[in-house]
Amino acid sequence: MTNYISIEGKVLTAEFDDSLIGSENDILIFFRDEEKIPLNKLTKYYLNENLNFLCGSGTSVSIGGKTINKDENPFEQIIVELSAIENPKDHVLQLIKFFTSNELLERKFDRINQEQLYYLNNKGDENIAKEIKDYLDRALKIFVDNYIPFPIDYVAEKLNIHELFINKIISRKETLNRPKIFTPNYDLAFENGCEKIGVSYNNGFRGVHMRKFDPDTFQNETYIKQDSGEKGKRISTYLNIYKLHGSISWQYAENINDLYNLKEISDTAKKGDFEFSSLMIYPIQTKKSYSLDLPYSELFRNFSKCLTESQNTLIVIGYSFLDEHINDIIRTGLYNPNLTLIVHSYLLIDENSPLFLQTLKSRSTTDYRIIIFEGSLVGSFENVVKYLIPLNSFIPPKETIIETLKELVKH
Repeated sequence: MTNYISIEGKVLTAEFDDSLIGSENDILIFFRDEEKIPLNKLTKYYLNENLNFLCGSGTSVSIGGKTINKDENPFEQIIVELSAIENPKDHVLQLIKFFTSNELLERKFDRINQEQLYYLNNKGDENIAKEIKDYLDRALKIFVDNYIPFPIDYVAEKLNIHELFINKIISRKETLNRPKIFTPNYDLAFENGCEKIGVSYNNGFRGVHMRKFDPDTFQNETYIKQDSGEKGKRISTYLNIYKLHGSISWQYAENINDLYNLKEISDTAKKGDFEFSSLMIYPIQTKKSYSLDLPYSELFRNFSKCLTESQNTLIVIGYSFLDEHINDIIRTGLYNPNLTLIVHSYLLIDENSPLFLQTLKSRSTTDYRIIIFEGSLVGSFENVVKYLIPLNSFIPPKETIIETLKELVKH
């Protein structure tokens, strides 16, 4: 098994015997071999003033998340149904075109949504608009049912890696800025991970019973009051989580009547009673009055702004580099001479890889700000968290705490 690391202008080859892949001890030895894995060179980047993570769908594999393969079309049943319509009208032909296209899923949904809005706003044909919206809701349900894990599927037993990841990245010095997680994933793995281990987080919503979107909350700081009357101590074990493409917990709520009309729901444990007609995942909007830019533009603006700050590191894990909007922000971020980009790619980078990723690899030999780990060992989220994040876990494992308390109770 071949893995490559491009760092400081050099490309290192790290070979691992395939027959040892099931041995945790041998994998540990592999990652501790400094000639193969230059872990000591990574530490300074994790201790930069600003530490940001871009976590793609690869970080959800351990909780049951799936991606739509290149040759897979989950909407075959809808296509068959539409194709069977005799003398199809223009909107039906357009739907067939959208559902059979090779475009990214979000682009398909966007085009279908635009078609619905066209018939609703321009043509004034509410019946056809409703028909298109019904097909869109069905497609969303298929996507959510088959590709997005819900908390009930993973919270009890599958969040260990996310918990360890959060534990490690909040262990930095209190004087450094809090780490930030940017993710296009729709699931709630990072939020659930924080809640399981008692780490406070901010996802852009405020309120308790009615949680509504307010991006200004990303600027909030939380302090613990000191008995001495001195200025409170800032809570450093705190994360900002930016859901760039929305979330299964986001719902359109017209009754809020503010700029975003967006609320967060807490009952996302089951898929059975899920309300798809109000689901907010990028770039789907549900009402004709709703701007296609909000709230996503606010989240992308925050992502772009974070990459302009000094003493900055962006760690990319599990991301496919197929989203042009995200790629553009990374490209612009590299105008910042103080930004270090560390990419973990599960697949080896070759001529079949996204052109943007190929370019990053070629530039890494001359631009020392770009570091690339490629291969199934150095690119997997689990191994990155266990072996390649050079930070200590801040909070002891829950099992350790429970065992300690049990032993103390005996005496």
